[in-house]
Amino acid sequence: MRVVLDGSANALRLGYGQADSMSMLLEHGVDVRVEPGLRVSLLVVDDKAAVFMLPAMLVEDPNLPRGPNALILPSDQVDGILRTVAPDLSSGQTEDAGGSQLPQIGRSSLSAEQVKKVEADLVNNPPQRFDLARTLNVFNAYVEFIELRLTGMQITRHTVKLPQDLILALRDEATSRRLRTSFNLVDGASKVGREAESIETRVRNMRDRFVRPIGDLGTITLRSKRKEVDALIEAIRVDIERFRNTVVERLTREIEASRAKLVTGLTPALRKKPPQDLLDQVSSKLTTEHVTRYLSHRLEEVFPRAETLVGEMKLDCIRKGVTYETLASGDFQEKVRDAFPYEDWDKPFSEFTAAKAVQMSLPED
Repeated sequence: MRVVLDGSANALRLGYGQADSMSMLLEHGVDVRVEPGLRVSLLVVDDKAAVFMLPAMLVEDPNLPRGPNALILPSDQVDGILRTVAPDLSSGQTEDAGGSQLPQIGRSSLSAEQVKKVEADLVNNPPQRFDLARTLNVFNAYVEFIELRLTGMQITRHTVKLPQDLILALRDEATSRRLRTSFNLVDGASKVGREAESIETRVRNMRDRFVRPIGDLGTITLRSKRKEVDALIEAIRVDIERFRNTVVERLTREIEASRAKLVTGLTPALRKKPPQDLLDQVSSKLTTEHVTRYLSHRLEEVFPRAETLVGEMKLDCIRKGVTYETLASGDFQEKVRDAFPYEDWDKPFSEFTAAKAVQMSLPED
């Protein structure tokens, strides 16, 4: 008897066999050979042979009924197969010292040391429970967690904290509306402000269309809409990049205009009641020019540069699959149903309910 298998820990994690079976074969003196990456299933007994499908347990439950999954090969092909995997058995001779009878598939023998290494690898990085992994694969085909993060576009909400000694009554109504204890750097009605707000609105509309909150668990979306969502995200990212490449110069002008408007609005009040700090720095009679220059210098100290405001403008999309812990939580299914009430949830939910909790085990000796 000869057995040829992949023999790697990765193959076992996928569900192509179990480590115990390799140890069992060696204990019974079976000639076990290794062929890395082998996925072909073949059985040869005497002058009969069959090629069959052995699905990975990570993908398909081996206990489920299935249709025909094997082909019986004609007897005249059996010898050709044996010459590939067991030429010594085909010819009735043992391997000679020169190795002329070495098989094309399965040249090296599986050793007990190799099995121990595989078992140790599986202890450090064990395979998932195949029944649960299959259920999650089915469920994750329907929904996924998604998080959209738009950063650097809130330029109209940037404010600058003004020195307390400059906050006086203002006669300029437009400036007064923007002045509290802080001052809006960019007028929301400006072209730069409108363009930034337009991008924020597009992201907000995309969330409203495709993303649904499910309480503390986060937000989810239908995977069937991924292509459409990705297209919208890419289009917005292109516009963000275009906006970012031109916004520094335009934003600089906006900030300068805001600072000049604030100087103009504050000058009359400070002219009537100049701060002591300014009076201490002027030996002659105080003029409007003194106040204007003083305000300009003070505001330059607190107004940021456009480059620091722009920062890193980007739209991030973070997706995560549904975990078993989340799927098994008491109200998750109900929240998903409520989030997308018109979707047919019978398939993922019924498969989750019917998932087997016991892993397939090897028969006892």
